[in-house]
Amino acid sequence: MENVIFLASINGLDVTFIVLLCATVVACIIFGLIALGNSHALRKINGAIKNISGGKFDEAVFTRKGGETGRLAHNINDMSAALKSIFDGLSAERARLLTVLSTMTDAVIVTDAAGNTILTNNAAEKLFDFKDSQAIGRPTIEIIRDHEIDDLVKKCLKSGLMQTTQLEFGLARKFLRIIVSPIERDKIVGCLMISQDLTELRNIQTMRRELVGNISHDLRTPIAGIKAMTETLIDGAVEDRPTALNFLRRIDAEIDRLSHMVSELTELSRIETGKTELNKIPVDINTLVEDILKQMVPLAERRNVNIKTNLKSGLPRVPADNERVRQTIVNLIDNAIKFNHEHGSILITTLNDADSVTVSVADNGTGISRDDLPHVFERFYKSDKSRGGGGSGLGLAIAKHTVQAHGGRIWAESEEGKGSTFNFTLPLNSSAAVPQ
Repeated sequence: MENVIFLASINGLDVTFIVLLCATVVACIIFGLIALGNSHALRKINGAIKNISGGKFDEAVFTRKGGETGRLAHNINDMSAALKSIFDGLSAERARLLTVLSTMTDAVIVTDAAGNTILTNNAAEKLFDFKDSQAIGRPTIEIIRDHEIDDLVKKCLKSGLMQTTQLEFGLARKFLRIIVSPIERDKIVGCLMISQDLTELRNIQTMRRELVGNISHDLRTPIAGIKAMTETLIDGAVEDRPTALNFLRRIDAEIDRLSHMVSELTELSRIETGKTELNKIPVDINTLVEDILKQMVPLAERRNVNIKTNLKSGLPRVPADNERVRQTIVNLIDNAIKFNHEHGSILITTLNDADSVTVSVADNGTGISRDDLPHVFERFYKSDKSRGGGGSGLGLAIAKHTVQAHGGRIWAESEEGKGSTFNFTLPLNSSAAVPQ
């Protein structure tokens, strides 16, 4: 009996042990599966965080886990969406900023607190001749290569006050206005430098001063002559008929000269401001030249200058304002006569190609110096020798604007002492654009 009871006890213990062992194994399996599931979810969460930190804000964590793991995944997804929204907003703002900077005509350079470049625009690259990729991270002195500008940047960063100056820059002698302003966030974190190219404005101001000076000079001389002759007549010369007639003729000539100058100024102003419309009709340039010569040949003969022509037959008609083209040709022939030698010669040539008709007026007169040649089409520009000719200095400027208004071009070729050739083209296509 005792053996039976003992065996029964042993069997009971075995069963209990087996049950406990099985429960332990099952628990381990369950906990292992739970751990495996959490580990898989955590790996997904870790991978998502790495992607988000790399800028992949579209990355989302999908898990069926509940509890803290599920809430963590959900919060990470919310964070990713919020970061994506913020990043998209910043990207849009940056794109707008870059668009504004790229379209600005003023040069912009932004530096950090140490004076190293962190941002530039296209205008700055063009003005200071550098590439953005080469400028970022470098001091301004290295990319601009101007100590005066670099000193402004250093003063601004040190004092926290806006600095400004005007200076000439580079071999091209560009006239710049430099403004350097501090960038502050509780402390100075950098500066903004804006460079404005005022070269054209300065040239306009210089031209305006020269224009006033030239007008004053060209008006003062005839007015002084008229006044002197008038005073002489008043003082008694009017009784001397031959002298009085001579003075009156000279006064009349001076008044004509003044009237012509005023007309040229008015005409040039209208052309330059676009207020003059061209009355285009089909014009036979050869016929126009021949008609002009009937007017100009007597003047040339009085100065012992011979005019010849070489007009291409079958020249096509051009759409042009007849009177304005006439004025241009008259001006060129008049200059060729005026600045020629006695017994000199003038050759007027016409020719054409598929696109345009060309008119050339060549003389073997005094010619134009190399220094004067680039300026002959400027308003009131006259070389020393041409000042003696009594011209206003406006004729060639008017000719240039007239030709350009037709969509053509005008140029001069000359060698001092050997004569000059003035050429201009008129397009056969009436819709030709005006060259800039």
